[in-house]
Amino acid sequence: MRGDGEAWGAWKMRRVGLVILLFVGILGGMSDVDAEQDVVVALSPDIPPYVMEGGTAGLEVEILRGALPGLSLRFEQMSYDHLQTAVQEGKAAMSAGVQDLDDGVFYSLDFVEFFNAAIVKKSDGIAIGKVGDLANHPVLTWEDAWRELGNEFENLFGPEGEDRDDYLEFADQEEQVRAFWEEEGAVIVIDRCIFKYFSEEMGEDLSDVEEHLIFAPVTGFKVSFRDEALRDRFDAGLRAFCASGEYAAILERHHVTWETTVCERVEEGD
Repeated sequence: MRGDGEAWGAWKMRRVGLVILLFVGILGGMSDVDAEQDVVVALSPDIPPYVMEGGTAGLEVEILRGALPGLSLRFEQMSYDHLQTAVQEGKAAMSAGVQDLDDGVFYSLDFVEFFNAAIVKKSDGIAIGKVGDLANHPVLTWEDAWRELGNEFENLFGPEGEDRDDYLEFADQEEQVRAFWEEEGAVIVIDRCIFKYFSEEMGEDLSDVEEHLIFAPVTGFKVSFRDEALRDRFDAGLRAFCASGEYAAILERHHVTWETTVCERVEEGD
């Protein structure tokens, strides 16, 4: 009996050793953020319906949570110009709503899109048929819009732009919309859903505006990561979120209608 007991004890010790090795192996394969209590996510100021209620709600927040189930995400709102560098500067593990600049961090697939337009008041009589027609008019945009709206727009309104003097960026897009309604002869360049939301909140008459679709049909935005494994986990989660129909349900819940969605491309890996 004693011999049997020793054999049993030795087998148990080997099993415990295997479990410990397996556990250590799992830990070694985890990204550093998996062990953190909260994953800090840089997020834009409120831009309903995309980001709302101080960064605790909105379409973007729901998509980010849906693509990373099981993680505790802590959102910290930052101005647009800080979003692009938040990960690089160590201010966040993730930054949502950025462009891929090939600058040493890891970028996701597009997770959200904006439908940008140049909007004018009919009563101002401004004719806009192409980007070049924005010249010589006060143009109101969000921070760093010149980075995201194509080369022609950048040539006009970038830091070295020839029409920069008539160009004004806003960190707060509610203030951007308010300035448009208050300023005669202004052109606002903005996502159509954001403009509609704030204008209705202000009680403005949307029948007095014209939308000119002079930019690319959509502008896609990504999430940047300091950790490649977390980026891969996010991309996989985004694909699953799309496949489940939850992404489409979020758009419907927020009354956002797009002709196409990022889901049609993320499922193909683009």
